[in-house]
Amino acid sequence: MYILHIETSTKVCSIAISKEDQVLEWEDKGDAMNHAAILAPMIEEMLRRCGLSARDLGGVSVSSGPGSYTGLRVGGSTAKSFAYSLNIPLIAVPTLEALSITAIEKHATASHILPMIDARRDEVYTSLFDRYLSILWPDLAARVSSQFIEENLSGQRKVVCCGDGAFKVKPFLADFPNLMIDEEIVCSARNLVKPAWSRMKKKDTDNPLHFTPRYLKPPNITQPRRTA
Repeated sequence: MYILHIETSTKVCSIAISKEDQVLEWEDKGDAMNHAAILAPMIEEMLRRCGLSARDLGGVSVSSGPGSYTGLRVGGSTAKSFAYSLNIPLIAVPTLEALSITAIEKHATASHILPMIDARRDEVYTSLFDRYLSILWPDLAARVSSQFIEENLSGQRKVVCCGDGAFKVKPFLADFPNLMIDEEIVCSARNLVKPAWSRMKKKDTDNPLHFTPRYLKPPNITQPRRTA
């Protein structure tokens, strides 16, 4: 079974195509929020490279948040369109879970994983997973500070911070030696492949008519400047 994977929760627009749990092609593109313009052409070109058409797909997975409001909306709308028009399953994969699965595979000695997605100012979207990928506290928007780390992470043996918000932990590493940062692990459609296939086998899928990404925050709308 071929599955299309869509990851648009951050500035990077990413897609992948897998055959069951094996990645066939993937692409991470851009560092700006122009997902609406580039996502559809990326998918069309990748299907062509794989020698597939949309009707060859048996499912579509999407990173379901939290993350960028605009990015999640674009990715979610695209995934819903594929699922509904082709009558194939929609598989929603929580963004922080996908990051954590990738991190624990790479860091076998970690006791905990702290995936972090950059939010506004000094905040991140985050959640804490143990090495068995059990969620110790649910996703939230948190301000990264010494107090936050002391209250939530100081008792853990080895915490791997990953995602594009992990850099916000850097000022506190000297005071909390149990924390480490892996900046190479960021949101990518490749991270969706294994959890999506696991859900697919269990028929843990979503109704495309009712699926809504987990935004956590409303859109950041900038008011236009007044002109004289």
